[in-house]
Amino acid sequence: MEQRVFEASAPGNIFFFGEYAAAYGKPAICAAVDRRTYVEVKERNDTKVLVDSDSFGKGSSEIKGNTLVNKRFEASELSTTFDFLEMLVPKLGIKKGLELKISSKVPVNSGMSSSTALLCAAFKAVSSFAGKQIPPEKYFDYIYPMQVKVHGGRASGAEIISSALGGFNRIQKIEAEGKTSLDWQQLGTHKFSIVVGNTRISSPTSLSVKYHLPSLIARKKDFVFGIFDEMEEICKAAESAIAKNDEAKLGKLMNKNQELLSSLGVSHPKLDDCIEEARKAGALGAKLSGSGWGGIMFALAKEKDAGKVLKAIESTGVEAFKAEIGGRGVLSESSKASNNAEAK
Repeated sequence: MEQRVFEASAPGNIFFFGEYAAAYGKPAICAAVDRRTYVEVKERNDTKVLVDSDSFGKGSSEIKGNTLVNKRFEASELSTTFDFLEMLVPKLGIKKGLELKISSKVPVNSGMSSSTALLCAAFKAVSSFAGKQIPPEKYFDYIYPMQVKVHGGRASGAEIISSALGGFNRIQKIEAEGKTSLDWQQLGTHKFSIVVGNTRISSPTSLSVKYHLPSLIARKKDFVFGIFDEMEEICKAAESAIAKNDEAKLGKLMNKNQELLSSLGVSHPKLDDCIEEARKAGALGAKLSGSGWGGIMFALAKEKDAGKVLKAIESTGVEAFKAEIGGRGVLSESSKASNNAEAK
């Protein structure tokens, strides 16, 4: 029996500047990377909802009225996917079951926005399945509540714009009258050469965002918000440097941002090791991305030096790869009909 199939993808991101401060209303600069998450949604002829993730295994549920019931999954990480689908069932008027297949090139729990890439790609595929054409500029309204949950109760939302729209973006969260919105500005198209080092040390964002930083603020509020003020000034200077394609200036600002993150206690010895070796090998700048405590770091390098920087990062025992940044956001990969027999 013929089944409709919808496919979509969305990129991961790096935080050039402003992580942590962005969750407290300061600006951040994010860039989409060329590692993407792919989602395929296939229509079913019943009300079952099946999820198959290459990272976290399988899960199942069933649509009943305006909600999902009997949720079961092999790994707790799939709970976010099912919670998101449960939210979308009434919002998008979904009545028929579906199969959702996830494959990703974005390292999980790494600081490359793996969860946001998944949510953006899933939203594109599922909304298309539901017959809704929702512009990427509106994705924030649907995805932000889930990002808050993933991040332990507080999130900037910056990665949503970056994954949805792609490119380089200056993003600032605005909270007024009980509502959260984003002020964002695209910073144009630029070609910068970066090398990413993945420590493969798993670091869920919720640990540092929900526990470490609030405890630090409770004890040293003036110190923490003074750091955030400095990060804001770095973001302002970085906007100008990006507009001028001033790589040397960007590198210096990255190094300064890393110093500030270290002072907040969110770096890690292995991140510091990678960053030091990258700089010694000629990187213009190097810093962690995202919540820290593991995950990734990245180095900005001239194209002629990128290979040397990559080898230097690899020498610390981590995985390293070159990446293009500032590419395209969420994409519809295809929509088609399948003649496969109905899944059981």
